[in-house]
This record gives sequence, structure tokens and C-alpha cells, in this order.
Amino acid sequence: MKPFARAFIASLSIQTAVLAAFLHYPFSAAILWMVAGAVILQNVRAAGGGARRRTMRRMRDALATLILLGGMLRFAILLIPFGGGDRYGPPDLKTASKGSTPDASSASVDNSGDHTGVILLPEHQQHTTLVPPFPSMPSDLFDTKHQNPLTIPFYGAYWFFKLPDTKPPRDSFVTHGTPAEMTFYAPDSRPLIMEAHQNLGKLIDLNCCREIRIEIRNADRYPGTVSMELVLVNTREGQEGSISLGSAPVTSAPGEPDAPMKETLTFPVSAHSPIRKFDELMIRFPRMRTRINRSAKIAIDRFVLIPRG
Repeated sequence: MKPFARAFIASLSIQTAVLAAFLHYPFSAAILWMVAGAVILQNVRAAGGGARRRTMRRMRDALATLILLGGMLRFAILLIPFGGGDRYGPPDLKTASKGSTPDASSASVDNSGDHTGVILLPEHQQHTTLVPPFPSMPSDLFDTKHQNPLTIPFYGAYWFFKLPDTKPPRDSFVTHGTPAEMTFYAPDSRPLIMEAHQNLGKLIDLNCCREIRIEIRNADRYPGTVSMELVLVNTREGQEGSISLGSAPVTSAPGEPDAPMKETLTFPVSAHSPIRKFDELMIRFPRMRTRINRSAKIAIDRFVLIPRG
């Protein structure tokens, strides 16, 4: 009964691993593949002698080794952070339509019955938040008499969509809330792109500040798997362009019970840039491959612009 039990366990592990991979549970699939390989390898070693049996044993030994190594390799690849981000390229801003409105024409086809994109707007405020009147402010924001940091509350939108789209399609689901309290999943194998956009309505000189800080509330239960990338965008006609200020890892972890943790990420602004002005702040949320189909439970509270000098 022992050989039969081992064969049954190996067969069940292989079938369950295939099913787990199909349902997008890569960790479970990798572990099941390794279990199947280990059981087959043990069963082969327990076999008797004889030339024919030895030949079959070598063949099964090689097969078991391949299964075991394949599972270990898949498991190792899933754990490699690749610099803290995904292995997909971010959407090209040049191919997206101008402005921060959902794309009118999308190449996305989703037969799962779920939404092809989501636009998450801020919650309805019960009180008034004072926001600097950007259209009436000078493009340099700071002068010799005003060298205090400028705080800008986040009042933009979060975008959730899938490649090859560059922004949420027209039929995207629109709702209110924050990513710190809501989780979004991709129903298929395509990566879920998560971005935040805030248009300032005014072109700002890039030399206005030496760094930009982002204050966030982190309720994500997977510390070390999410980064944030800040991109400054010029959306004005004839001047469209962008520059990335790089990525910063989110290192905090929520408290108990799921209390969001406040954290500040800093992005230095280089004095040399391919664009001179920007009017939109775009934040990408690169995530590890292990949770590429799940959104990050991180909400942006405000931006803080630190003047030069």
C-alpha cells in the first residue's frame, strides 16, 4: 500500500498544482510541484533491483528530479523582488491621450464579466479643505519672501486598469473611497496597473523645489512588496513630456487591527531635466510579482514641496 499511497499523493499533488496555477495561486502551485517531485523521488529510490527496473528507475529518477527542480525554480523566481517592482513595463505616457481623463478607445477585452477598469475618487468631504489657488499662483511658487514648504492635499483619482491599456477604459467602474480601505483584483493573468493622478491646473517651474514628499497611509499587509514612483508630467498641448523622480520603497506596516500607518516618502528633484515645467503629479505603485494581480492598500494624504535654498 505504501507505493500506491505515494503514487496517489504524487498524482493528487500534480493535478492540484495545475489547478492552483490556473486559478492564479503560484505559491501553492510551486509547493505542490515540489511535493510531487519529492514523493516520486522517494518512490523511485524504494524500488527493487534488476536491469530493467534499474533503467526504469533512472528514467523516473530523472523525471522526479526535473519536477522537483522545476517547482523549486518556479518558487525561487516568484520570491525574487526584481528591485521591488514588477516585470512589466509601465504604460507609455506618449501613447496615452492628453489630460487625465479615461481613455475613450481601449484595446482591453475582458470576458470575465468584471470591469475592465476602476476609477477611485476621493470620498465626499463633510468639511471644506483649503487648497492653494494654483491658477493664480506664479509658476515658481516660491520667492525670497516665501521659503516655507507648500502642502497640497490629495484630491485626485486612483486608476486601476490592465495592460495593454494606458488608462482606464470608458466603461470603467467609478466609485468613491480610498485604496487603504478597498482592494482590487485582476480577474485574469494580466498585471493590474495602479496609478494615482492629480492635475494642478497650473504649469509649475521644475526649479521651484529641491524635493517632493508624499505623505501616505499604509494599510497594506504585505510589507516590503510595494514601492511608489513619482512622475512629473507636462500635459499642455505642444509641451507634453514627463520625468520620473525615481521609486521609493514603502517600509512601514499597519498596526492592529489593520490601523493604517503614516509614512513619508521623499523624492529629490534634479536641477537638470528634459522638461522645465509640470502640471500633473502621477504616482505609480510597482509591486512584486507575487502580488501583481492585487492592488496596494495605500492612500495618499498630501504632497509637500520643499523649496530650494
